[in-house]
Amino acid sequence: MDSDAINYGGSMGELIILAIFLAFYFLPTIVASQRDHTSTGAIFLLNFLLGWTFLGWIAALIWSFTNPSAVVIGDYAKRSVADEIEKLAKLRDKGILTENEFNEKKQQILDKA
Repeated sequence: MDSDAINYGGSMGELIILAIFLAFYFLPTIVASQRDHTSTGAIFLLNFLLGWTFLGWIAALIWSFTNPSAVVIGDYAKRSVADEIEKLAKLRDKGILTENEFNEKKQQILDKA
């Protein structure tokens, strides 16, 4: 066997150590990706650019474990069941909803409550 072929690329042990190091280095990105974090791309950038500073790596790791706060669009979450049914009744009174549509939507709202 040719000695150049054996020495090319280093030993298998070095490759295993490199793979373990890279997996550990990118652990914050891996965690964020597995948790479907909304900021996975930003966590990757922080990890890639500042991970070597250890402080950047810790920040990326902590960020990857945080749960992003839910964003409520409009005031839908604040509406009561009665408000929703009243809104449907107004649409029915204006002729936008038929009586059957009104009853179906009303039942859907009541089933969720």
